[in-house]
Amino acid sequence: MRCRGIYRGVLLLVFVSLLTLSDEGEVAGMVGVVLVGGESRRYGRNKALELFQGERLIDRQVRTVGTLFSEVLVITNDPERYLHLDVTIVRDVIPGQGPLGGIYTGLLFAQGKSVFVTACDMPFVQPAVVRRMVQLATDYDVIVPEKTEGLEPLHAIYSSRCLPHIKKMLDHGTLEEIGQLDPQGLSFFNINTPNDMDRARELLEGLEESRID
Repeated sequence: MRCRGIYRGVLLLVFVSLLTLSDEGEVAGMVGVVLVGGESRRYGRNKALELFQGERLIDRQVRTVGTLFSEVLVITNDPERYLHLDVTIVRDVIPGQGPLGGIYTGLLFAQGKSVFVTACDMPFVQPAVVRRMVQLATDYDVIVPEKTEGLEPLHAIYSSRCLPHIKKMLDHGTLEEIGQLDPQGLSFFNINTPNDMDRARELLEGLEESRID
């Protein structure tokens, strides 16, 4: 796994002094954000409240993120369900915009601080990985881990400088437009392994059949 970022180069010394780790590994100058979004259509019910190792997924994630950041925000369209959590619960300021809307809301309420964003359904967040990302964040506006399967934007760090760019995307409906033009996301399919090649051939056959129909 590697991390990608957009080099900032501006205000570098300021962020070096603000983004520090305490002796306990807690990050100062950054806010932890947990996204609780979507309608869990594929799961069939609200997965944030599902039990995992005797603990609800949302509780587990808030606890983990809370060991890293003194300030934690939970972003959701249904805040009443999560009032039991001893953190700040925030309703999406632009509902219906998916994870990008949640990231935007988190950055707004972080009041100028950078945010580490994760989703409630990722139960194996590793503090050591997050700390390393925080160290890298002094040089970048965005830190996004990249696996062989692709980028992980919901286990990422975003600086406040991203706000106007995210707002522009939300205002212009860029993501929705792409989804309408390419609902299967084929534009972003790439071939790295023989299995990927086989999958590409299957996709091509499906496309050809749909054109015939």
